[in-house]
Amino acid sequence: MSQFVEAAPLSVEVTSFRAPFDATDADLIIHTSDDAKFAVHKIFLTVASPLLKRFLFSGSSSPCPPFEGLVLKRDGDRTTIKLEEDARTTERVLQYCYPFSNPVFSNLNDVQAVLEMMRKFGMKGLMNRVKGSLVQQVFLDEQPLRVFAIAYRYGLEDEARIAAKFTLRQPFFASYVEELEHIPASVYHRLLQYHRKCSIATCSLTADFSWFPGFASRWVWFQCDDCVHHPLSWPLSDGKIYEVNAWFIEFMERTRNVLRERPCAKAVTDPFLIAECLEAASGCLSCRPAAFLDLSVFVGEHFSAEVERAIDTVELDISF
Repeated sequence: MSQFVEAAPLSVEVTSFRAPFDATDADLIIHTSDDAKFAVHKIFLTVASPLLKRFLFSGSSSPCPPFEGLVLKRDGDRTTIKLEEDARTTERVLQYCYPFSNPVFSNLNDVQAVLEMMRKFGMKGLMNRVKGSLVQQVFLDEQPLRVFAIAYRYGLEDEARIAAKFTLRQPFFASYVEELEHIPASVYHRLLQYHRKCSIATCSLTADFSWFPGFASRWVWFQCDDCVHHPLSWPLSDGKIYEVNAWFIEFMERTRNVLRERPCAKAVTDPFLIAECLEAASGCLSCRPAAFLDLSVFVGEHFSAEVERAIDTVELDISF
């Protein structure tokens, strides 16, 4: 007769700590405002934060001024600190403290919360690792003013200057963002001055064609004699003066209006702006075959690049 041996019941250890911060040999418990707990090693936090090191090893349970709202308790070999920050922010900061891969951010609120917690605990070195997440392309494209204000607030000069350039893609008076409450009005005023100076610099390109390349006279709007010409003639870099088709001057005037509000290369490459120009050119049998290629080369290889160069000559007059 076969015999069955009763298996011992499985023993599953249940922990209230959030993995991977659930080490059994941890000497510090972090308790967040939303009641999550992290079991961590002091060594990683104290290396990242000299301020936290002094606090944890001071022997005092009273928080020093930078840690207002922090509560510390000691129970044998373990120390527990109660934070004002939530679990989401705390976990991301801990990921930077430990030799883990950097967390991925999907919104600016999370980036700002992490930077604020790091600032609070004096984690300057870790803040330098977060700044790359602040200038993600999606944030710069969609919320450049928020990125600028956050970067300025936390002293990230390079990132603030990058974001300032992306604000040029928005109208002069962009929608209000709450991050402006954390920077001086003088800084925002200088950002608006930068926008205005870039507008002046880029608009000037639409009324002076001396920057056109040496072969510009071969473009169809200088060659065609069948179109209505603009009443004014225009000098080029070769020293000669040329008549210009009216539809091209109208295109440059429309781009000037766009550049007044959004002084950036992206504005002049707007497909709708180009389509309107090509529609006007298509009314001429001589211009129609060459207009698309010539305008594509002009805008894509020369006009947009010259707009960028004009912007680069303008200084963002902000001290950090």
